[in-house]
Amino acid sequence: MKNAAIHLDREAESKLIFRGRALRAKAITLGSLFLVLVTLNALAIDTYYYKGVCPSPNGGKQILDKWSEWECECTSYVADKLNERGVPFTSRYKGVRWKSAGNWINAATLAGQLYSKTPRRGDVAWFAYGHVAYVEAVDSYGDVTISEYNWGVPHDYHTRTVNRGSKSYPNYFIHF
Repeated sequence: MKNAAIHLDREAESKLIFRGRALRAKAITLGSLFLVLVTLNALAIDTYYYKGVCPSPNGGKQILDKWSEWECECTSYVADKLNERGVPFTSRYKGVRWKSAGNWINAATLAGQLYSKTPRRGDVAWFAYGHVAYVEAVDSYGDVTISEYNWGVPHDYHTRTVNRGSKSYPNYFIHF
């Protein structure tokens, strides 16, 4: 009888140890996931060619940049990001007038530039209300981390993660 009690105590102890290890493994996994998401967001650093003059003194003054977009605006920032990647983007890319962010889907159609509702890293996020941003990362749920200018703080840099299905999710993603 005494041996049976010892056996049960050891069995209960083994189960507790196993549960403790399982909880520790879950905590490590969640912590690692958090670290990856924070790192991805931190990797989106401001490399914009005109960042030294944004938000001031040039923000909102309608000064043309080297891509014929307005300095410190979302379209100028995205043009810069595309050129960093080797896409020779200007406001007349492929002979089509892009200019205003609200026009970018029409311009993409005319230029034969593919777009869809499925995001990929390096895409341009397009918002129907007249805004574009650069897709820095996409997670397995379809949530996107974007970098942008002139959203949140006027004529300044910003990053955010937008959840798929939310009202603030981009309408389309233009694939360059």
